[in-house]
Amino acid sequence: MTSIEVDPEILSALAGALTEVSADLQWQAADAAERGWALGPGDSAGALAAVLGEFEHQRQVLGRELDDLARRVSTAGRLYAEVDLEVGGWLDPSAAR
Repeated sequence: MTSIEVDPEILSALAGALTEVSADLQWQAADAAERGWALGPGDSAGALAAVLGEFEHQRQVLGRELDDLARRVSTAGRLYAEVDLEVGGWLDPSAAR
């Protein structure tokens, strides 16, 4: 019989790591946008903004998606723990709290 183990603590750690990666991506996008001033005014700055703009946008989108995934992983871990306790109580009523 196949056995699947889910550790809610590991899911929580994964959610934390996803949140950190998300924050880093979003910071990088904002930092890159702020550095455009280094080229000075004119066409160069506009060209750089056009080239990097889509890349920065994609980092922002990925950051938001990772935040959403982190929330879902955290919820999944919590729900798994709740279900595991409930099923454990059904299988061994003496262990029920």
